[in-house]
Amino acid sequence: MKKKIILFGIVTVTAVAVACGEKAATPVSPSPAVSSDTAAAAADGSTLKATAPAPQQPANGSTGASLAPNLVIANSTLTYLGDVSLVGTLQYRFVVETTGGASVHNVLTGAGAGLTGSKVPAGALQPDTTYRWRARAEMGSSVGPWSAFWTFTTAKSGGGLPSYQNATELWDNLTDGRTIGALVGGAQLVPGKGVYLPAFESHVTYTLQSTLTSGSIECLIENLSSDTNGGKTKVFSSQQGYSDITDNPYRFTIEKRGDDHPDSGKYRLRIITGNATSGFYDSDRIQPSSLVGSKVYYHRVSWANNVVNFVVREGSATGPQVASYAFSYQGTYRPSPHVVHIGAPVPRGGPLDATVPGIIVRYFYVSQGGSYPGFTLPSVLGLNGPGQ
Repeated sequence: MKKKIILFGIVTVTAVAVACGEKAATPVSPSPAVSSDTAAAAADGSTLKATAPAPQQPANGSTGASLAPNLVIANSTLTYLGDVSLVGTLQYRFVVETTGGASVHNVLTGAGAGLTGSKVPAGALQPDTTYRWRARAEMGSSVGPWSAFWTFTTAKSGGGLPSYQNATELWDNLTDGRTIGALVGGAQLVPGKGVYLPAFESHVTYTLQSTLTSGSIECLIENLSSDTNGGKTKVFSSQQGYSDITDNPYRFTIEKRGDDHPDSGKYRLRIITGNATSGFYDSDRIQPSSLVGSKVYYHRVSWANNVVNFVVREGSATGPQVASYAFSYQGTYRPSPHVVHIGAPVPRGGPLDATVPGIIVRYFYVSQGGSYPGFTLPSVLGLNGPGQ
Protein backbone atom coordinates (compact mmCIF):
# COMPACT_ATOMS: atom_id res chain seq x y z
CA MET A 1 0.00 0.00 0.00
CA LYS A 2 2.86 2.29 0.81
CA LYS A 3 4.38 1.69 -2.68
CA LYS A 4 1.14 2.63 -4.39
CA ILE A 5 0.95 5.93 -2.54
CA ILE A 6 4.48 6.84 -3.59
CA LEU A 7 3.77 5.96 -7.23
CA PHE A 8 0.63 8.09 -7.23
CA GLY A 9 2.61 10.98 -5.84
CA ILE A 10 5.19 10.71 -8.61
CA VAL A 11 2.52 10.66 -11.32
CA THR A 12 0.76 13.66 -9.79
CA VAL A 13 3.91 15.75 -9.55
CA THR A 14 4.86 14.83 -13.13
CA ALA A 15 1.45 15.89 -14.45
CA VAL A 16 1.61 19.21 -12.63
CA ALA A 17 5.11 19.84 -13.95
CA VAL A 18 4.03 19.14 -17.55
CA ALA A 19 0.97 21.37 -17.25
CA CYS A 20 2.98 24.20 -15.77
CA GLY A 21 5.64 23.73 -18.41
CA GLU A 22 3.13 24.12 -21.26
CA LYS A 23 1.64 27.27 -19.78
CA ALA A 24 4.99 28.94 -19.27
CA ALA A 25 6.38 27.97 -22.69
CA THR A 26 3.51 29.40 -24.78
CA PRO A 27 4.43 33.14 -24.79
CA VAL A 28 8.08 32.49 -25.54
CA SER A 29 7.82 29.62 -27.98
CA PRO A 30 9.92 30.23 -31.13
CA SER A 31 8.01 32.34 -33.73
CA PRO A 32 4.57 31.23 -32.51
CA ALA A 33 2.82 33.76 -34.80
CA VAL A 34 3.81 31.83 -37.91
CA SER A 35 2.74 28.28 -38.68
CA SER A 36 5.68 25.98 -39.44
CA ASP A 37 4.21 24.67 -42.69
CA THR A 38 1.18 24.92 -44.90
CA ALA A 39 -0.28 21.82 -43.30
CA ALA A 40 -0.85 23.96 -40.21
CA ALA A 41 -3.04 26.44 -42.12
CA ALA A 42 -6.39 27.27 -40.57
CA ALA A 43 -9.66 26.36 -42.22
CA ASP A 44 -9.78 29.80 -43.88
CA GLY A 45 -6.33 29.25 -45.40
CA SER A 46 -4.49 31.62 -43.06
CA THR A 47 -1.05 30.63 -41.77
CA LEU A 48 -0.47 33.62 -39.50
CA LYS A 49 -1.85 33.31 -35.98
CA ALA A 50 -3.57 36.68 -35.92
CA THR A 51 -7.03 38.18 -35.90
CA ALA A 52 -8.52 39.70 -39.03
CA PRO A 53 -8.13 43.49 -39.28
CA ALA A 54 -11.32 45.51 -38.78
CA PRO A 55 -12.37 47.89 -41.62
CA GLN A 56 -13.03 51.45 -40.45
CA GLN A 57 -13.59 53.63 -43.54
CA PRO A 58 -15.09 54.25 -46.02
CA ALA A 59 -18.15 53.16 -44.07
CA ASN A 60 -19.73 49.93 -45.22
CA GLY A 61 -22.39 50.63 -47.83
CA SER A 62 -21.42 54.32 -48.10
CA THR A 63 -22.23 56.33 -51.22
CA GLY A 64 -20.59 59.39 -52.71
CA ALA A 65 -17.11 58.13 -51.87
CA SER A 66 -14.03 59.80 -53.34
CA LEU A 67 -12.58 58.41 -56.57
CA ALA A 68 -9.33 58.07 -54.59
CA PRO A 69 -10.57 56.91 -51.17
CA ASN A 70 -8.41 56.32 -48.13
CA LEU A 71 -9.03 52.74 -46.92
CA VAL A 72 -8.48 52.44 -43.16
CA ILE A 73 -8.42 49.38 -40.91
CA ALA A 74 -7.88 48.75 -37.20
CA ASN A 75 -4.77 46.59 -37.01
CA SER A 76 -4.73 42.85 -36.34
CA THR A 77 -3.62 41.39 -33.02
CA LEU A 78 -1.49 38.27 -32.65
CA THR A 79 -2.72 35.20 -30.78
CA TYR A 80 0.16 34.78 -28.32
CA LEU A 81 1.17 37.31 -25.69
CA GLY A 82 4.81 36.72 -26.49
CA ASP A 83 4.26 38.08 -30.00
CA VAL A 84 3.51 41.67 -28.97
CA SER A 85 6.92 42.82 -30.20
CA LEU A 86 6.13 41.37 -33.64
CA VAL A 87 2.96 43.40 -34.20
CA GLY A 88 4.91 46.32 -35.62
CA THR A 89 6.55 44.10 -38.22
CA LEU A 90 3.24 43.09 -39.80
CA GLN A 91 2.30 44.35 -43.23
CA TYR A 92 -1.24 44.70 -44.55
CA ARG A 93 -2.61 43.77 -47.94
CA PHE A 94 -5.49 45.89 -49.21
CA VAL A 95 -7.58 44.59 -52.10
CA VAL A 96 -10.34 46.48 -53.92
CA GLU A 97 -12.58 44.57 -56.33
CA THR A 98 -15.62 45.13 -58.46
CA THR A 99 -18.75 43.50 -57.11
CA GLY A 100 -18.10 40.77 -59.68
CA GLY A 101 -14.73 39.97 -58.11
CA ALA A 102 -12.34 41.63 -60.60
CA SER A 103 -9.36 43.14 -58.80
CA VAL A 104 -8.74 46.86 -59.41
CA HIS A 105 -6.28 47.60 -56.58
CA ASN A 106 -3.95 45.27 -54.67
CA VAL A 107 -1.19 46.68 -52.48
CA LEU A 108 0.93 45.66 -49.47
CA THR A 109 1.79 48.39 -46.98
CA GLY A 110 3.51 48.70 -43.61
CA ALA A 111 1.57 48.87 -40.36
CA GLY A 112 0.51 52.14 -38.80
CA ALA A 113 0.12 52.74 -35.08
CA GLY A 114 -3.18 51.07 -34.23
CA LEU A 115 -4.71 52.05 -37.58
CA THR A 116 -3.32 51.42 -41.06
CA GLY A 117 -4.42 53.20 -44.22
CA SER A 118 -3.92 52.78 -47.94
CA LYS A 119 -5.00 55.44 -50.45
CA VAL A 120 -6.37 54.11 -53.74
CA PRO A 121 -4.54 55.97 -56.54
CA ALA A 122 -6.41 58.34 -58.83
CA GLY A 123 -7.58 56.64 -62.01
CA ALA A 124 -8.10 53.18 -60.51
CA LEU A 125 -11.83 53.64 -59.83
CA GLN A 126 -14.76 54.70 -61.99
CA PRO A 127 -17.43 57.20 -60.89
CA ASP A 128 -20.85 56.08 -59.71
CA THR A 129 -19.64 52.49 -59.28
CA THR A 130 -19.89 50.10 -56.33
CA TYR A 131 -16.72 48.36 -55.12
CA ARG A 132 -15.92 45.95 -52.32
CA TRP A 133 -12.68 45.86 -50.33
CA ARG A 134 -10.97 43.88 -47.60
CA ALA A 135 -7.59 43.54 -45.91
CA ARG A 136 -5.40 41.01 -44.10
CA ALA A 137 -2.14 40.97 -42.13
CA GLU A 138 0.97 39.35 -43.61
CA MET A 139 4.42 38.43 -42.29
CA GLY A 140 6.79 37.15 -44.94
CA SER A 141 5.06 34.28 -46.71
CA SER A 142 2.53 33.79 -43.91
CA VAL A 143 -0.89 35.37 -44.18
CA GLY A 144 -3.60 36.14 -41.67
CA PRO A 145 -7.35 35.79 -42.14
CA TRP A 146 -9.14 38.26 -44.40
CA SER A 147 -11.41 40.90 -42.95
CA ALA A 148 -15.03 40.93 -44.02
CA PHE A 149 -15.78 42.68 -47.32
CA TRP A 150 -17.03 46.25 -47.01
CA THR A 151 -18.57 48.11 -49.95
CA PHE A 152 -18.67 51.73 -51.09
CA THR A 153 -20.06 53.54 -54.13
CA THR A 154 -18.04 56.33 -55.75
CA ALA A 155 -19.44 59.80 -56.32
CA LYS A 156 -21.23 60.89 -59.46
CA SER A 157 -19.65 64.35 -59.33
CA GLY A 158 -16.71 65.15 -61.54
CA GLY A 159 -16.12 61.95 -63.47
CA GLY A 160 -19.76 60.87 -63.50
CA LEU A 161 -21.53 64.06 -64.50
CA PRO A 162 -22.40 64.34 -68.23
CA SER A 163 -21.48 67.55 -70.02
CA TYR A 164 -24.11 70.26 -70.38
CA GLN A 165 -24.60 73.95 -71.15
CA ASN A 166 -27.27 76.47 -70.21
CA ALA A 167 -27.57 80.26 -70.05
CA THR A 168 -25.24 80.67 -67.05
CA GLU A 169 -23.17 77.46 -66.95
CA LEU A 170 -21.00 75.27 -69.14
CA TRP A 171 -19.68 71.94 -67.87
CA ASP A 172 -17.49 69.77 -70.11
CA ASN A 173 -16.53 66.52 -68.42
CA LEU A 174 -13.90 65.60 -71.07
CA THR A 175 -13.01 62.30 -69.33
CA ASP A 176 -15.79 60.39 -71.09
CA GLY A 177 -14.22 60.69 -74.55
CA ARG A 178 -16.60 63.47 -75.65
CA THR A 179 -16.76 67.26 -75.67
CA ILE A 180 -19.40 69.92 -76.22
CA GLY A 181 -16.70 72.27 -77.52
CA ALA A 182 -14.82 72.41 -80.82
CA LEU A 183 -11.46 70.59 -80.97
CA VAL A 184 -8.88 72.64 -82.88
CA GLY A 185 -5.25 72.18 -83.89
CA GLY A 186 -4.86 68.49 -83.08
CA ALA A 187 -6.58 68.52 -79.68
CA GLN A 188 -7.34 64.90 -78.76
CA LEU A 189 -9.80 63.33 -76.32
CA VAL A 190 -8.23 60.66 -74.07
CA PRO A 191 -10.99 58.62 -72.35
CA GLY A 192 -10.51 58.52 -68.60
CA LYS A 193 -8.07 61.44 -68.68
CA GLY A 194 -9.45 64.49 -70.52
CA VAL A 195 -8.49 66.53 -73.58
CA TYR A 196 -4.84 66.42 -74.61
CA LEU A 197 -3.41 69.56 -76.23
CA PRO A 198 -0.18 68.38 -77.87
CA ALA A 199 0.89 71.60 -79.61
CA PHE A 200 0.82 75.39 -79.33
CA GLU A 201 -1.99 75.43 -81.92
CA SER A 202 -4.16 72.94 -79.99
CA HIS A 203 -7.17 74.33 -78.14
CA VAL A 204 -10.86 73.78 -77.40
CA THR A 205 -13.36 76.55 -78.18
CA TYR A 206 -16.80 77.15 -76.64
CA THR A 207 -19.41 79.78 -77.51
CA LEU A 208 -21.42 80.62 -74.41
CA GLN A 209 -25.18 81.03 -74.60
CA SER A 210 -25.02 84.44 -72.95
CA THR A 211 -22.47 87.05 -71.92
CA LEU A 212 -21.13 86.53 -68.40
CA THR A 213 -20.28 89.99 -67.09
CA SER A 214 -19.14 88.21 -63.93
CA GLY A 215 -18.25 84.56 -63.47
CA SER A 216 -15.52 81.98 -63.11
CA ILE A 217 -13.56 79.43 -65.14
CA GLU A 218 -12.34 76.25 -63.41
CA CYS A 219 -10.66 73.00 -64.46
CA LEU A 220 -8.08 70.36 -63.56
CA ILE A 221 -4.80 70.29 -65.50
CA GLU A 222 -2.24 67.49 -65.77
CA ASN A 223 1.22 67.51 -67.43
CA LEU A 224 1.78 71.13 -66.37
CA SER A 225 5.37 71.61 -65.22
CA SER A 226 7.34 74.73 -64.35
CA ASP A 227 9.47 74.51 -67.50
CA THR A 228 6.89 74.09 -70.28
CA ASN A 229 7.78 75.22 -73.79
CA GLY A 230 6.79 78.51 -75.38
CA GLY A 231 6.51 82.20 -74.59
CA LYS A 232 3.28 83.84 -73.38
CA THR A 233 1.39 80.54 -73.50
CA LYS A 234 -2.21 80.38 -72.27
CA VAL A 235 -3.91 77.99 -69.84
CA PHE A 236 -7.31 79.32 -70.87
CA SER A 237 -8.70 82.50 -72.38
CA SER A 238 -11.88 84.41 -73.13
CA GLN A 239 -12.79 86.98 -75.79
CA GLN A 240 -15.46 88.62 -77.90
CA GLY A 241 -16.16 86.60 -81.03
CA TYR A 242 -13.41 84.96 -83.04
CA SER A 243 -11.06 87.75 -84.13
CA ASP A 244 -7.35 87.80 -83.27
CA ILE A 245 -7.22 87.71 -79.50
CA THR A 246 -4.24 90.08 -79.40
CA ASP A 247 -6.29 93.21 -80.18
CA ASN A 248 -9.69 91.87 -79.08
CA PRO A 249 -11.64 94.54 -77.17
CA TYR A 250 -12.66 92.00 -74.50
CA ARG A 251 -9.54 89.90 -74.19
CA PHE A 252 -9.11 87.91 -70.96
CA THR A 253 -6.06 85.65 -70.80
CA ILE A 254 -4.52 83.44 -68.12
CA GLU A 255 -0.91 82.86 -69.12
CA LYS A 256 1.56 80.30 -67.83
CA ARG A 257 4.80 81.51 -69.36
CA GLY A 258 7.16 79.07 -71.05
CA ASP A 259 10.91 78.62 -71.21
CA ASP A 260 11.25 80.99 -74.19
CA HIS A 261 10.15 83.89 -71.97
CA PRO A 262 12.17 85.69 -69.25
CA ASP A 263 9.34 84.97 -66.77
CA SER A 264 9.41 81.22 -67.44
CA GLY A 265 7.30 79.29 -64.95
CA LYS A 266 5.29 82.30 -63.80
CA TYR A 267 1.61 83.13 -64.34
CA ARG A 268 0.26 86.47 -65.58
CA LEU A 269 -3.31 87.58 -66.20
CA ARG A 270 -4.76 90.35 -68.39
CA ILE A 271 -8.35 91.57 -68.70
CA ILE A 272 -9.54 94.18 -71.23
CA THR A 273 -12.91 95.90 -70.84
CA GLY A 274 -13.86 97.33 -74.21
CA ASN A 275 -10.73 99.22 -75.22
CA ALA A 276 -7.73 97.21 -76.37
CA THR A 277 -5.58 100.35 -76.46
CA SER A 278 -6.09 101.76 -72.98
CA GLY A 279 -8.66 99.67 -71.10
CA PHE A 280 -6.42 96.78 -70.14
CA TYR A 281 -5.44 95.60 -66.66
CA ASP A 282 -2.58 93.24 -65.83
CA SER A 283 -1.62 91.20 -62.81
CA ASP A 284 1.91 91.07 -61.47
CA ARG A 285 4.09 88.10 -62.39
CA ILE A 286 2.82 85.32 -60.16
CA GLN A 287 5.43 82.81 -59.01
CA PRO A 288 3.80 79.47 -58.09
CA SER A 289 5.32 76.69 -56.07
CA SER A 290 7.21 74.25 -58.27
CA LEU A 291 4.83 72.64 -60.79
CA VAL A 292 5.35 68.90 -61.42
CA GLY A 293 4.02 67.37 -64.63
CA SER A 294 2.94 64.12 -62.98
CA LYS A 295 0.59 65.98 -60.62
CA VAL A 296 -2.86 67.44 -61.25
CA TYR A 297 -3.55 71.12 -60.56
CA TYR A 298 -6.91 72.79 -60.01
CA HIS A 299 -7.12 76.25 -61.63
CA ARG A 300 -9.77 78.88 -60.98
CA VAL A 301 -10.07 82.45 -62.22
CA SER A 302 -13.07 84.66 -61.44
CA TRP A 303 -14.14 88.18 -62.36
CA ALA A 304 -16.75 90.16 -60.44
CA ASN A 305 -17.15 93.54 -58.74
CA ASN A 306 -14.12 94.84 -60.67
CA VAL A 307 -11.76 92.29 -59.11
CA VAL A 308 -10.06 89.32 -60.75
CA ASN A 309 -9.16 86.45 -58.41
CA PHE A 310 -6.85 83.60 -59.39
CA VAL A 311 -5.93 80.44 -57.47
CA VAL A 312 -4.06 77.21 -58.24
CA ARG A 313 -4.25 74.18 -55.94
CA GLU A 314 -2.65 70.77 -56.02
CA GLY A 315 -4.87 67.75 -56.64
CA SER A 316 -8.35 69.24 -56.24
CA ALA A 317 -10.35 72.35 -55.39
CA THR A 318 -9.54 71.69 -51.73
CA GLY A 319 -5.87 70.77 -52.14
CA PRO A 320 -2.77 72.69 -50.98
CA GLN A 321 -2.51 76.16 -52.46
CA VAL A 322 0.16 76.58 -55.14
CA ALA A 323 -0.54 80.17 -56.27
CA SER A 324 -3.00 82.93 -55.41
CA TYR A 325 -3.46 86.52 -56.61
CA ALA A 326 -6.10 89.25 -56.92
CA PHE A 327 -6.12 92.56 -58.80
CA SER A 328 -8.60 95.31 -59.70
CA TYR A 329 -9.94 96.43 -63.06
CA GLN A 330 -12.34 99.11 -64.27
CA GLY A 331 -15.31 98.93 -66.59
CA THR A 332 -17.57 95.96 -67.35
CA TYR A 333 -16.41 92.77 -69.01
CA ARG A 334 -19.14 92.16 -71.60
CA PRO A 335 -18.00 90.23 -74.70
CA SER A 336 -20.75 89.41 -77.18
CA PRO A 337 -20.69 86.72 -78.35
CA HIS A 338 -18.78 85.42 -75.35
CA VAL A 339 -16.20 82.86 -76.51
CA VAL A 340 -14.03 80.81 -74.12
CA HIS A 341 -11.03 78.61 -74.94
CA ILE A 342 -9.05 75.93 -73.18
CA GLY A 343 -5.65 77.25 -74.22
CA ALA A 344 -5.91 79.93 -76.92
CA PRO A 345 -5.95 80.34 -80.70
CA VAL A 346 -2.65 81.31 -82.32
CA PRO A 347 -2.39 85.11 -81.97
CA ARG A 348 -0.60 87.69 -84.05
CA GLY A 349 2.58 87.02 -82.08
CA GLY A 350 2.75 83.43 -83.33
CA PRO A 351 2.40 79.90 -81.95
CA LEU A 352 4.73 80.46 -78.97
CA ASP A 353 2.05 82.76 -77.51
CA ALA A 354 -0.84 80.33 -77.93
CA THR A 355 -1.59 77.22 -75.81
CA VAL A 356 0.65 75.65 -73.17
CA PRO A 357 1.66 72.52 -75.12
CA GLY A 358 1.33 69.00 -73.74
CA ILE A 359 -1.26 69.61 -71.05
CA ILE A 360 -4.29 67.41 -70.33
CA VAL A 361 -7.42 69.24 -69.13
CA ARG A 362 -10.55 67.76 -67.58
CA TYR A 363 -13.70 68.92 -65.75
CA PHE A 364 -13.85 72.31 -67.48
CA TYR A 365 -16.47 74.60 -65.94
CA VAL A 366 -17.58 78.15 -66.81
CA SER A 367 -20.22 79.67 -64.59
CA GLN A 368 -21.95 82.78 -63.35
CA GLY A 369 -22.01 81.98 -59.63
CA GLY A 370 -22.39 78.19 -59.79
CA SER A 371 -20.55 75.58 -57.69
CA TYR A 372 -17.81 73.58 -59.39
CA PRO A 373 -19.27 70.08 -60.03
CA GLY A 374 -15.84 68.45 -59.60
CA PHE A 375 -15.66 69.68 -56.01
CA THR A 376 -18.45 68.04 -54.02
CA LEU A 377 -17.73 66.12 -50.82
CA PRO A 378 -14.67 68.17 -49.81
CA SER A 379 -14.46 66.32 -46.49
CA VAL A 380 -13.84 63.11 -48.41
CA LEU A 381 -11.54 64.55 -51.06
CA GLY A 382 -9.52 66.36 -48.41
CA LEU A 383 -9.49 63.46 -45.93
CA ASN A 384 -6.52 63.38 -43.57
CA GLY A 385 -5.48 60.26 -41.73
CA PRO A 386 -3.59 56.98 -42.09
CA GLY A 387 -2.26 56.39 -45.57
CA GLN A 388 -2.52 60.03 -46.67
